[in-house]
Amino acid sequence: MLRSPGLVALLLAALTLLPAAANGSLAVWPANNDSMMRLVQIRDLIAGQGWYDYTQYRMGLDGGFVMHWSRIVDLPVAAMIMVVKFATGSAATGELIAGIVWPTLLLASSLWALMGSARVLGGEQALFPSALIGAISLYSIGIFAPGALDHHNLQLTLCLLGLLAILRGPSSGHGLAAGAAMALTMAIGMETLPMVVAACGGIAATYLLVGRCQAPMTAGFGLGFASVSLAAYVATVGPTHWLEVHCDAFSVAQLSIAAIGGLGLAATTALPLAGRTRITRLVALGALGAVLAVLVAGAYPQCLADPYAGLDARLQTLWLSAIGEAQPVASVWLNDPVMFAKYYATPLAALAVLGAAMLSAPPRRAQAMTAVFLAVAVLVSFWQVRGGNFAVAFAAVPLAAWVAEKRVTASADRGLVPTLAMVLAWVVSLNACWTMAAKALNEAAGPAVAAEGRDASSGARASGCYGARAQAALATLETGTVLAVSNLGPAVLKYTPHRVLAGPYHRNIAGNIATLDALLGAPEAARQVLRKAGVDLIAHCPGDDESGVLARAAPDGLLAALMRNDPPSWLTPVHPGAETTLTVYRVTLK
Repeated sequence: MLRSPGLVALLLAALTLLPAAANGSLAVWPANNDSMMRLVQIRDLIAGQGWYDYTQYRMGLDGGFVMHWSRIVDLPVAAMIMVVKFATGSAATGELIAGIVWPTLLLASSLWALMGSARVLGGEQALFPSALIGAISLYSIGIFAPGALDHHNLQLTLCLLGLLAILRGPSSGHGLAAGAAMALTMAIGMETLPMVVAACGGIAATYLLVGRCQAPMTAGFGLGFASVSLAAYVATVGPTHWLEVHCDAFSVAQLSIAAIGGLGLAATTALPLAGRTRITRLVALGALGAVLAVLVAGAYPQCLADPYAGLDARLQTLWLSAIGEAQPVASVWLNDPVMFAKYYATPLAALAVLGAAMLSAPPRRAQAMTAVFLAVAVLVSFWQVRGGNFAVAFAAVPLAAWVAEKRVTASADRGLVPTLAMVLAWVVSLNACWTMAAKALNEAAGPAVAAEGRDASSGARASGCYGARAQAALATLETGTVLAVSNLGPAVLKYTPHRVLAGPYHRNIAGNIATLDALLGAPEAARQVLRKAGVDLIAHCPGDDESGVLARAAPDGLLAALMRNDPPSWLTPVHPGAETTLTVYRVTLK
């Protein structure tokens, strides 16, 4: 029995730093585009860029473009950097410490929430299995690694905290905490909108079925969701943009739905007539749902469409389809069985375990809410594998409770069958076991498929083009505009003073299209594009997978010529490197 889950969670989170410390990579942040871009955004904020100004001036065409990320993530990390800088006089030291401390604290918080949820679901005996299964699961998905500053880890932490508060209900305080957590994760990014809908729907359905004893939780959730949404909106969206509608970021569309939905949910519990019987609750909740449906369909119908439907066809084919975390389940199954095992095995097993438990006895509220969160995360992961990060985390909750049950049975009956059942439960619940098994089978069947999937930047990472050493030569050159494939964009911004045309962000449409025009066009046509865009330098990584994809798409294009080491005469090599390092060309447009 674990008497201090918080201390255990913090200790286990700290222990996950040991592998990086042992191999010397603790001080070297992973080449993660979003984390590097987040650091660039934080540096801009610290340097004096306006709080409400989300423009990334150093990426895209002249003037930059407006990022869709929230300042909610920037604030705590920037505060850490500034405190350490004040104490040590070094901004670099502040960035290093923040890059280690921030994701480690989030990992500890996520693990604490996961352990608490497992205890609600499986009793005190579930704490030990949840600590082990949860730590391995959260570590394996990689979003809490040193230097992970992107928003996905904070969003997952908030969703786990929201689930814990819901499972601990039905008090108004727990409802308020759950509503606040789900409002914050929505305000940070729209990726977790399905989880927010799941939480709201689960709370409403529980109130409908259970009745008045669930009213305090429902009211608290509604008030917390509405009030924190409003607070986050005022705090992160500039007054001049309050009436703008954006489907990919927190805007008046999401705020109005959250405010009306949250306050309406609370109102249904406050009206005696509305909550008297199940029929009256159904009518009240149905009316609220109808109002929200009319609001969405009438005022914000554009947000019901595929978020990438309007993306340029070439960007969809040559960029979006190559992003590993955006692949659907069928693609993962066919192309990367190791990734499939890593992100889908334990969530599907957890759904089976929950389903069996709910069919064998009347389902408990905790089981039902956990199933809702997990099922929605799995469905999202079927659309894009990035949802697997959430599914793996949520799966640890029912699996830990299942292992705890098998441990109790094996302890009471020391026979062979209960012991084997307990061992099997442990093996099934650890996604590391599934991943290792898939790797072994894959290697036995043929050439191994990379365990990290089809991320277009994997070749560049292997060749070192993302690191400070590879970018050092570029950083010494006179500041200008750099042409590079989109995956190299954030690294150029992080390590050099240059600006860059392309970056793996869907709002940078003009810059990314200009980059494709230049890299895929014949050398002379590319030269005209570069002149118009004011490009001074070209940074090329011969080992980059994205470069290989683009070169194959246009064998006669500029990038294909660079891949053949046959640059046109108007490109002058600067610090030419070996095949595994960044090669830089100066552009002569006269």
